[in-house]
Amino acid sequence: MKKCILPIIMAALGTAALFAQTLTDEDLAWAEQIRREAAEANGEYNNTVVEEDVVPEAPPLEELTPQKKKGVPYPYRRYFEFGLNNVGAGFANNFLGVGDIFRKQLTVNRELFKKIKTDGFMVDFEVDAGAFINVNARNWGFDITVSTMGDVSFEAPKSFFTLLSEGNKDLHSSSGTFSVYGAVYAEAAVDIHARFLKNKQLKISVIPSMFIPLVYIPKNGISYNLIMERDKAAFSVDGGLDMYTPLSIDALMDDPNSVDYMSMLNAKGFDLSLNAEYDVFKDKHDWLTVGFNVRSIPFAASTLRHRAFASLGDKPWTIIDTDDLMSGLNSGDDDLFNLPSGDDIQIDSVEGKIEVRRPLRFDLYSNMRPFGTKIVVVRPSIGWTAAYTLDKKMHFNYSLTAELNAPVFLLRLFTAYDELVYKHGLMIGLNFRVIEVDVGVDVRSRDFAKSFDLNGVKVWVGARVGF
Repeated sequence: MKKCILPIIMAALGTAALFAQTLTDEDLAWAEQIRREAAEANGEYNNTVVEEDVVPEAPPLEELTPQKKKGVPYPYRRYFEFGLNNVGAGFANNFLGVGDIFRKQLTVNRELFKKIKTDGFMVDFEVDAGAFINVNARNWGFDITVSTMGDVSFEAPKSFFTLLSEGNKDLHSSSGTFSVYGAVYAEAAVDIHARFLKNKQLKISVIPSMFIPLVYIPKNGISYNLIMERDKAAFSVDGGLDMYTPLSIDALMDDPNSVDYMSMLNAKGFDLSLNAEYDVFKDKHDWLTVGFNVRSIPFAASTLRHRAFASLGDKPWTIIDTDDLMSGLNSGDDDLFNLPSGDDIQIDSVEGKIEVRRPLRFDLYSNMRPFGTKIVVVRPSIGWTAAYTLDKKMHFNYSLTAELNAPVFLLRLFTAYDELVYKHGLMIGLNFRVIEVDVGVDVRSRDFAKSFDLNGVKVWVGARVGF
């Protein structure tokens, strides 16, 4: 046995010696490189001796992940889309709620009139309709919109309802004006937007618009005066309604088919809106964006040359006995007060010219994403309407909106004070990527407390199709 083991050991030592003699320095370096690469693949190698051999640290995983598109809610808007934008209508008042309107019998008495605030009885009507085409690339895009929008308001003075409820108490006189004002515009606009700076944190939108007032009614109306004495009263009514249009009212009433509707373009005006948004924290959370918006910066006013004036004619003072005042008002005896009837209203087309600019408005807002994603967005806003308002007043506006942008289900809750009307509502949408359908409703009123009593409502729908 020993004779067999000894030759085996000697053969092994000889082979090792021969192998060692044939390995050069180059062979050893090559072997070391193979060993190191194998160790790196297994995450075991860490060479701290030679500086150039240090392997750079791999970037964080989130940097390797494709960046999500900024500035649009989840699920992301389509790259190309078209559709209808918030087509709807609504009204609001500060006096009668749904419970009063739908009563079988509404009793008009002193207690009912006491509900009317100092500003009087107000009713607002609003209408919106629009169509659009959007193109949304990663860092730029443009929207083309054609729409019709407008509102008309009616105001009745508090003094008139005080007269109805208290009569000739304390022999006080009374006067006031029933006002009507509003405007309905047709608009074509292009929204061109792009992102700037190194990390594309700044988004700027430039929105030139062409608009045509379809109906423009300056604040005017019918005034009444009542002078009270112990046994006599003097009553008068005067005033009328002034309305401007881009087409002749007479021509429309005589033969609508002969009217050159393209001549409406002669009344066009131009204005510009600007919007800027800045992502404050450009990191993986991306939780805050602040923005500024200015609407309808005037460039060229619209000029309307067709004026229609509805007047009450010449109604002289009426002298009546104070004992018959309340009985005449309650019975609706027009002859007693010489009140105007339908035959007394005269509608004339007269020479007139007016320049129209849309209200100039400023807004500050922010988009807060408390969970670091666009699935939940909270959007506060505050601003003011500064000039060219029909009622000659500056309006403060604010809103608070909360959005849920789930992959298919969309929900938006909001409360706002917008152009003198308090609004509280919601929007529900279904987004199937290729098509999205939205339905919204809000309750509204000129009076904050009344806005929760269903004194007004607006309903709208929208749809988007694209890819």
